[in-house]
Amino acid sequence: MILPTYNRASTLDRSIRSVLNQTFRDFELIIVDDGSTDESRKILERYATRPFVRVIPSRHRGCSVARNLGVSASSAPLVAFQDSDDEWRPDKLEKAVAVLTGAGDEVGVFYSDMTRVHDDGSLRAWRSPDVVRGVLVSETTLDYQHVGIGIQSAVIRRTCFARSGLFDEALPRFIDLDLFIRLSDHFGFHHSDAALVRYYAGGEISRDPGALVTARHHLIAKYRERLRAHRHHLAHQYLLLAQALQSSGSKYRSRVLAMAALVTSPTDPRIRRTAADVLVPERSSRPSPGRSR
Repeated sequence: MILPTYNRASTLDRSIRSVLNQTFRDFELIIVDDGSTDESRKILERYATRPFVRVIPSRHRGCSVARNLGVSASSAPLVAFQDSDDEWRPDKLEKAVAVLTGAGDEVGVFYSDMTRVHDDGSLRAWRSPDVVRGVLVSETTLDYQHVGIGIQSAVIRRTCFARSGLFDEALPRFIDLDLFIRLSDHFGFHHSDAALVRYYAGGEISRDPGALVTARHHLIAKYRERLRAHRHHLAHQYLLLAQALQSSGSKYRSRVLAMAALVTSPTDPRIRRTAADVLVPERSSRPSPGRSR
């Protein structure tokens, strides 16, 4: 079980306890401290003396590096990931291990639905979609809101990483999404509709526009050849990047990408409409004819 953490002292204990309280007991918890500067270290010192808990200190290099360090340090045939602000249901590992033990090697990933917990304490069901082997890299599979698989819910066979690779350390965002795309190229996924994870929305990493732009650039470059087979999907990615650039204040670059989307898929009405909103921002806020604001 891999748990990376960086300055999450207020939620770290809750997350660790949810792993240690699993009904399935045959596991090692590897906690990678990604250079925390808050009280996290004191919390980790309390758990480091337990025989099945290992704490790996590291300088701050980001979540992908921390997760990869954890995977490299582990030896179990199944690998699960937890975030340092979320909670597992006590039977999460038990259910995942039962499925993967009973399935053939072609099923490489177990994942489940989750419960989203908002800052005000309200709960919302997070329904994950079914993923089939060889999933198409499309406009929706490169948009995390449409894929909607939480890495906290996943348990992955160790052998899968040799084929699909580890987390992409060049990506500042969408790192889970990228891994799932690569895994789906080679392995089957088992989806459980049980909500086995509590995902705390208030703990999300800030949506830095610069990181969003970098990540979208990287994803488009990485999957460009597959996207070219479906030009409207590639055009949609150009528009997502254009919108991210627009949000970061790069108006000229956003308009260049919007034009690229129009050239790539000139007849798609949705592409044309969204591109127009980027090219003429005031258009999207203009009242419709015959209606007042």
